[in-house]
Amino acid sequence: MATGERTRPQAPDTPGTGPDTSSGQAAGTGGRGRGPLPAWVLGGAGVVTMFVCWDLVVRLGVISPDSVPPPADTMVRLAELLADASFLGQVLQTLLAWLVSMLLASAVGVPLGLVLGYFATLYRPASALVHAARSIPSSAFLPIVILLFGLGLQMKVSLSAYAVFWPILLNAMYGVRDAEPLMLTAGRAMGWGRGRLLARIVLPSAAPAIATGLRVACSTALIVVLSAELLGATSGVGTVITTYQEAQRPDYVYAGILIIGVLGMLIYYGVNLAERLLVPWGHAQRGADR
Repeated sequence: MATGERTRPQAPDTPGTGPDTSSGQAAGTGGRGRGPLPAWVLGGAGVVTMFVCWDLVVRLGVISPDSVPPPADTMVRLAELLADASFLGQVLQTLLAWLVSMLLASAVGVPLGLVLGYFATLYRPASALVHAARSIPSSAFLPIVILLFGLGLQMKVSLSAYAVFWPILLNAMYGVRDAEPLMLTAGRAMGWGRGRLLARIVLPSAAPAIATGLRVACSTALIVVLSAELLGATSGVGTVITTYQEAQRPDYVYAGILIIGVLGMLIYYGVNLAERLLVPWGHAQRGADR
């Protein structure tokens, strides 16, 4: 540009003549500016769809009402069961067996997993033993535990605790092994002992994996408890379902199954909420990995 030559000032952009940024904004906000539907809306839609399909299958005669009753009849029986004090007592028996088995398995599995995972000399031989033992289903021990404990609470607790002990133990072991080596090296360089390393580095690093093991174990424990009740127990929701099945009352059977499903859902969301509150960094990390 020559000396003394003046530049013409540019006029500000006016609507319709300047660069169009609306498309970029729309693209960044989902086109119409609407976010994804909440999870509870999608879940509710799935439940409604299931009931509609269920009703259509029965009405069209695809399945006999003697085998699968209409959903309306099942919901009436569900309300009757929830109003029955004796049935609610059986629900409490199932939840008690679930809770005791989870407490026992966690009290043993988490500390043992931390020890086996922290010491390399114990981790390798223990891994082979753990994988071999967890491959044996808990139902294989049913005749033995019936002989030892009978058909009461101890039988259900022993089977359930055995089944959920292994995922809790393995996740604790893996969580310790996944601790950041650089952080452990830095801790040792600062003169931290094993106790301080465990409390400051290993436990926070292993907490998300332990929480995952507990979340998986909660669902498994409920399944095993109900299976034990269906196979041969003296109390619990499973025994009620078996009684109505023998009386050829499928409406009550399916009502009991729906109640079990609601129990499982409440347990899952309760454990998930506890994980978010107690181990928020683990939940954030799992969301970032998706």
